[in-house]
Amino acid sequence: MQTRRRLTETEAAAFAQIILSGAPVPEAVRYFWPEPLDPELEAAYCVCWPVQPEVVAATDRLTGGDPWHQLTDAVRLDRALTKHYNELAYFLWTTNYTECAGAEKVKADTCRAAIEAKVAGMAGRESPLARFYHDLLQRYESDSQVVQ
Repeated sequence: MQTRRRLTETEAAAFAQIILSGAPVPEAVRYFWPEPLDPELEAAYCVCWPVQPEVVAATDRLTGGDPWHQLTDAVRLDRALTKHYNELAYFLWTTNYTECAGAEKVKADTCRAAIEAKVAGMAGRESPLARFYHDLLQRYESDSQVVQ
């Protein structure tokens, strides 16, 4: 029979690292069990392990040492985006594109496009063509105002 347990400090650090690498909490929980886990027990761990003090401390250490509520807005947003991109990458890593269909294929394409933009340094920016168009319109409007 499976019984409830807490993560050791070493396990808590590994759990935090797995979560920060983009894995969903249920997959991270299953990583610590060699045999299939009772669904009720797994659900309980999915709730209690992420907030276990050792996991919270490990997460803080892995993300720079300060608790979430003490971070500046800029650092908090940067860490949230990093975690999100890791989650997108994890989805792509664990999903076979040739087996995707429908919504899952759209999700994979969206993840790939977002990661490509991030890697290319274009995340959150307009495409070069859109920038050219906006610059052109701005020049046209400036020239129109000068003529009037």
